[in-house]
Amino acid sequence: MRTAIQIAKRTDAELVLAHVWHVPAIAFANEELALSCVSQNAMDDAQRELDAVVRDAGAQLARPATARIRPGGPWSKIVSLLEEQAFDLCVIGTQGRTGLARVLLGSVTEKVVRHAPCSVLVVRPDNGAKAFQHVLVPTDFSTSAAHALDLAESLVSSDGRITLLHVLEVAGPCPGRVSDADVAYLDDRAGTALRDLAVTKSNARIAAVSRVGWPGVQILAELDEEPSIDLVAMGSHGRTGIKRALIGSVAEI
Repeated sequence: MRTAIQIAKRTDAELVLAHVWHVPAIAFANEELALSCVSQNAMDDAQRELDAVVRDAGAQLARPATARIRPGGPWSKIVSLLEEQAFDLCVIGTQGRTGLARVLLGSVTEKVVRHAPCSVLVVRPDNGAKAFQHVLVPTDFSTSAAHALDLAESLVSSDGRITLLHVLEVAGPCPGRVSDADVAYLDDRAGTALRDLAVTKSNARIAAVSRVGWPGVQILAELDEEPSIDLVAMGSHGRTGIKRALIGSVAEI
């Protein structure tokens, strides 16, 4: 929420704070009256807390913040809300879990990223609410990657910088068929395309970096080598359904 307030303040955007409350029915099996009472209490408590948060957020902005509250499954209600109105950006937190539990159980944030009709900014719990100083923009020169670069420019601070990263993926089903000379040629072409893209932008310092390998691994490697990066802005092809669930995407990794 602090990050969303900071972005809304800088861009003079309208801020909408949303909360979805959900009481699993299994917790009150065969006790419909108890479930009804608990649900109403949960709704009332959530509304009071949300109203207080909205007042605090609105006091920091030039225009009043508004609230939306919905009962039901969190990720589906969030996506429905995003579909009902023309939001430009969804800012959502993540608990930052990793490992097998994350793979099996998923999370509200991951499902929102998969199905949201607009861009989603995922905020980790250790992120501070400050202007972004160094934004990494992985690009495959697609339309969605171009949109990510535009978004990065709007979010980076006036004295911040952007690193444009293109990963050349040459491994295929027939290892050994791509020579070192071929890799060098393709890498040079990618570097030229990156530099040409960078010079079209002028309101931030932009550096162009190319790497060779699998995109997901190389993007994470760049983050490890550049600890100053405090935001990753990257496009998604927006697939949904079983294809997305089985294949995943570089953006999700």
